[in-house]
Amino acid sequence: MKKIKVMLIEDHNVFREGLKKLLDLEENISVVAEADTYQEALENIRDDVDVILLDINLPDGDGLELCTLFKKKYPHIKHVALTTYDDAIFIKKAMECGVDGFVPKHAFFDEIKSAILMTYKGRSYLYPGLSSDTIIHLSEPGLTDSEIQILQLLSRGKNQKEIAEKLFISLSTLRRRMKSIFKKLKVSTVEEAIAAATKKGIIH
Repeated sequence: MKKIKVMLIEDHNVFREGLKKLLDLEENISVVAEADTYQEALENIRDDVDVILLDINLPDGDGLELCTLFKKKYPHIKHVALTTYDDAIFIKKAMECGVDGFVPKHAFFDEIKSAILMTYKGRSYLYPGLSSDTIIHLSEPGLTDSEIQILQLLSRGKNQKEIAEKLFISLSTLRRRMKSIFKKLKVSTVEEAIAAATKKGIIH
């Protein structure tokens, strides 16, 4: 049986060592690398790692920044955030940085194990204990600032050429972003996109 290779990035030594011992007892999981700082993570990262358990609050750097960096260099590695935050704004930001799963540090070991297994298989993982308000917010389309700007200009009657010039982007870039907007809002026309965004309170 192939073992899932895990890297632990956590600055609390007792927590990290305890988690490592539990994970190493699993027949299908093996901890192959560890780090307790941002810098050490950069030094100890391995190409053969499958899943990283990542503490977002590191003493010498931003865990989300580290995730973004690793995702660019090692796109095959999945990232599970070990965090004390569970609000929708933070989770959306983390997802934009490439985080695949979220588990609070107070979660039971089985939840951490489930996050590893599910993200390894290419699925996202959200801790079941998230508040209903957080889940509702996460179900809303994650439009970028640029996409919201485009929607606002479209709602004011601007055409594609005018929008591209105002945002200093090419027409092809604008069309790619509009395609992304349509996909996120689950619409197929500009009129439907404006109506959906207005209904959701994204534009006014």
